[in-house]
Amino acid sequence: MFWNFHKKESAQALTNNLESKFKPEPEPEHDNDILVTRKVVDIPVSFLKTLKPISQLLNGKGMQQLKITAANFAPSSIIFNRGTEADSLIYVIKGNVHLEANNGLVQEIVGGSFKALYPLSAGRQHCMTAIAKSNVTVIYISQDVLLMERPVIAPLENKLSISEHLKDNLFFNRFYEHLIRGDLKTPSFPNVALKFQRAVQQGCDIKEITKIVNLDPVIAAKLIQVVNSPIYRLPDPITSNFNAVRRLGLQITRNLVTAFSMKNLIKCEKPLIKKHIRDTWMHSIKVSSISYILAQLTHKVDPEEALLAGLLHNIGVLPILVFADSLPEDAYRSFDIDSCISEMHGQIGTIILEKWGFPDRLKLIPLQSTNWFENSNKDLSLIDIVLLAKYHHLLNNLSDTKLPLISTLPVFQKLNNQQLTPEMSLQIIQDAQQQISETMKIFTT
Repeated sequence: MFWNFHKKESAQALTNNLESKFKPEPEPEHDNDILVTRKVVDIPVSFLKTLKPISQLLNGKGMQQLKITAANFAPSSIIFNRGTEADSLIYVIKGNVHLEANNGLVQEIVGGSFKALYPLSAGRQHCMTAIAKSNVTVIYISQDVLLMERPVIAPLENKLSISEHLKDNLFFNRFYEHLIRGDLKTPSFPNVALKFQRAVQQGCDIKEITKIVNLDPVIAAKLIQVVNSPIYRLPDPITSNFNAVRRLGLQITRNLVTAFSMKNLIKCEKPLIKKHIRDTWMHSIKVSSISYILAQLTHKVDPEEALLAGLLHNIGVLPILVFADSLPEDAYRSFDIDSCISEMHGQIGTIILEKWGFPDRLKLIPLQSTNWFENSNKDLSLIDIVLLAKYHHLLNNLSDTKLPLISTLPVFQKLNNQQLTPEMSLQIIQDAQQQISETMKIFTT
């Protein structure tokens, strides 16, 4: 629970002592047309490490250098208004805040809760109005932290960005030793997909490329299945891969061949690891299918590329599971593996896709998809679609309390000002369930 994040100084203790931590010089500011007196405060690094996305973007030294201000609000006070500009990530430290959308929907954030670990707003404009329903204390951290570079992805022999809480994880320490020595096994780029990619780069014609597809009967059959599926809704069925490739085009076919090739990348023996791989694959398929539908609905991203990106976003899990499979079963706990995956899979996934020669927009997907507040593109982009698909999938499978409010995510502001509440999000997915089922069927049968 939240109270366990900081052993020496609880969130309540921090709140009670916040006034005593204020520096003498207040900073009067107009915040969204509301006169707010902010005071510079010193917040323990141990507490900042619990906040998202701060903990993903900064190390302890970077957190110490942050200029953080705080403000108090009386009951019924407006903290910020919908549609006004924002320059800060705003976190509730104490009290009860209601976020009101223009459609009347109200969402509640209580200081000390899981949702309070996420900012009330993270875009350049506030999408909702925040009202104090009790005595409220909030802190402000400049949104410039969202523009900071994520950990540099280096070859496997170089060190990566690691959080302190993993240092006592014995499984992680063994895994990391293998990684920095270059001993870690990473999946090879699927052979058929590699041959296909080279053929396209060499300018081979469709007849030659079709021969490559036919080298793998399973992929060849899948391609016929896709082109004749309700996704494309062709008036006349296609029975040959030559016509399928001609109908789909080389780029779409290449993405699909790569996607189909991924299912059997990893073979493991231990039941626990097999379950992890099966669960990871099903998660990737669902995110991939929803990505495809969202790309179709928004008309901003190529659907087939979104489908591939959804499948790739979790690929960094595989080397971790392969390593676990090589150890005795009593050498780790399931919790240890989960912690390692949560911390490392994004960086490892991007390393794999870099080795495979994927373009930046795809190879960065694993790393970027670990941060709900990724905002490297001004307009709706491929990573936004994957993050939105991931959010929809988790919202349908986890308690709402385990996710940030969708209105706080940068992608929310890129959806043509749609008031995309969790309820509306689920309705959109429910309405498209048949299409999602058809897409999933391609990868599960």
